[in-house]
Amino acid sequence: MNLKPIINSTVAGTSSMTLFSYLVSEKKEENFREPLVLADLISRLSPKMRKSDAAVDGWALHYIAGFGFSSLYHKLWKSGKVKPGILSGSLLGAASGLAGILVWKGVFKLHPNPPAKDLKKYFGHLMLAHVVFGAFAGMAYKSKVEEKKFIQESK
Repeated sequence: MNLKPIINSTVAGTSSMTLFSYLVSEKKEENFREPLVLADLISRLSPKMRKSDAAVDGWALHYIAGFGFSSLYHKLWKSGKVKPGILSGSLLGAASGLAGILVWKGVFKLHPNPPAKDLKKYFGHLMLAHVVFGAFAGMAYKSKVEEKKFIQESK
């Protein structure tokens, strides 16, 4: 299995989503930064854990989730039923946003000591952030696929 298109879409999508979340967090003066929210949840489960270790774990979980979503998108795009690109990526991102919100709701509900957070605002932001994820994942995937076709045609 060629992981390059999946890795490209993971890095592009997750990095763009995270940048979007950092920019919105600054503007709104709220913490919508997914890796840092994850780190906070992790450190609250294990108070003796160093904050820096929790931060590394939060970032790792964030990119692992991005890889999971990109892998699902890959299956759809590779099937040929859906063409990779900004539009399909945005729509898949919206669907991923709904799935992500359900997961986050469960995490906040089951966590023994979740941080105080306006979940309605956070989930609204999460939906938009996933659309950004999907759009950039779709662009990156499409560019990698087109690059591969170009190389094959040039031989």
